[in-house]
Amino acid sequence: MSTLDNPNDRINQASVSPWPTGMRFGLITGLVLVVLSLVMTLSGIVNPADRNNPANWISSLLSYAVMVGAIVMAIRQHRDKELGGYITFGRSFSLGFIVILISAVISMVYAYVYFTIIDPDMINTILDVSREQMVEDRGMSEEQAEQALSMTSWMFSPVMMTIFAGVGSLFMGAIFSLIVGAIMKRNPPEAA
Repeated sequence: MSTLDNPNDRINQASVSPWPTGMRFGLITGLVLVVLSLVMTLSGIVNPADRNNPANWISSLLSYAVMVGAIVMAIRQHRDKELGGYITFGRSFSLGFIVILISAVISMVYAYVYFTIIDPDMINTILDVSREQMVEDRGMSEEQAEQALSMTSWMFSPVMMTIFAGVGSLFMGAIFSLIVGAIMKRNPPEAA
């Protein structure tokens, strides 16, 4: 705690990279999210094709909680153990985004494996459910629903589903990193 008591002994933030901490927490977060997804999906609790299943929303909220928790823990570790108790907003945001970036890459690999190996029929199931919802909920004819799906079918390939999942994770992670970074920043006092 001598660093906190003597501002002249502060650690130069530029000399400490956020990447090792970000990568470590990102790896852990990615693996936790993959295990969580596997358990929820393979147990039948979550069904990605059923948009009305409340368990899907709970699963999403749980995933977001894991992401926020990882960002908080990474920033706290980096700030208190590696930077002497201080961290700027920019450094906090960057570290949080690194955590999410690494976990998103892991999640994208998992999503691709899931849609191509674990459950390759999932995309067809999603398309079938979408077709049914268009006909029943929106009053479209079978032909209109088929035409609408044919125009958007490129979005339902394993590669595109993986990309959309990754972009969604990065977007939500950026928002979480902004919020958590703003809350957890602790600017160093001005040197006397």
